[in-house]
Amino acid sequence: MCYALGEKLVFPKDGLDSIMTLNYSEKTEEFADYLTDYVSEMEQSLAAEYDKGGDIEKRLRSLPFKPQDKMFTSLFGCGEVCPFCHASCEAGGKEHTKHFTSIHRSKGLSAWRCRETKVLTIDICSSLVISGRSFYISSTAKEPYPYKDYQKYYPDWNIDGDSSMEASDYWKYVMATFNERIAKDTDALPADIPEDWKALTPEDALKSLKKSFNIED
Repeated sequence: MCYALGEKLVFPKDGLDSIMTLNYSEKTEEFADYLTDYVSEMEQSLAAEYDKGGDIEKRLRSLPFKPQDKMFTSLFGCGEVCPFCHASCEAGGKEHTKHFTSIHRSKGLSAWRCRETKVLTIDICSSLVISGRSFYISSTAKEPYPYKDYQKYYPDWNIDGDSSMEASDYWKYVMATFNERIAKDTDALPADIPEDWKALTPEDALKSLKKSFNIED
């Protein structure tokens, strides 16, 4: 079904969860054929309706929202950021129940530091949420909370736990390059940067960035 309609509709993943049981139905193929035909008819109907619409610019100006804003939200996400590393949510548009990002980065980039030493941290969320470590929900909080229980405090976020996950070379390069400046600007102490991070070049960072967004040379 997704292959047949891939060029016509975009389905949010969480919106499909409720109908995924069709994968195990004997009538799955029949349903997919029906849905494909229905979408084609709907597409033709909409096209005919717009053909009768006259001045397209006038129609766009009369809409109760700005089309460019809707397109921006669809392409670049909902605007929410990870509560720990501040990486942007990757779910397109705003019609999703959970925020997520596949590219978490060092928390030090968003000024997180050890409360006792004030040293910026280079850990990333993916490993922290399955660790035994804790965090303070604010700079004035008196008690720490386990990272494993982060959804009690940030229920709208889903962070996949993976102890083998590392920050991308791009974010490693950024953290290593601006470590001193971030520390100065946030009244912290510089992070302890691994030597292999320091060895990364601008070319390595650019290569990593292109890989993250599937950009070919």
